[in-house]
Amino acid sequence: MRLTCEEMAIKYPNQWLGLKNPIYMNNDGVTLLSAEIVYTDKTCDELLEMQIDGKDGITGWYTTDNSLQLGMAGVV
Repeated sequence: MRLTCEEMAIKYPNQWLGLKNPIYMNNDGVTLLSAEIVYTDKTCDELLEMQIDGKDGITGWYTTDNSLQLGMAGVV
């Protein structure tokens, strides 16, 4: 299911999400507009491990902080 950042924060407040197929503002790779929610039950560490392993293109995102997140530093 694809949600905007605002929808993610409302539906999953203060929670780490595993996202796939993100859409960014101006394709900047940092300012997330929306994404498909893949995981709602993983910790930050679990999502980081998935990103490092390259598992399914998963990106970890914390719903109440719209700043640079795990896996984004290589994009900037």
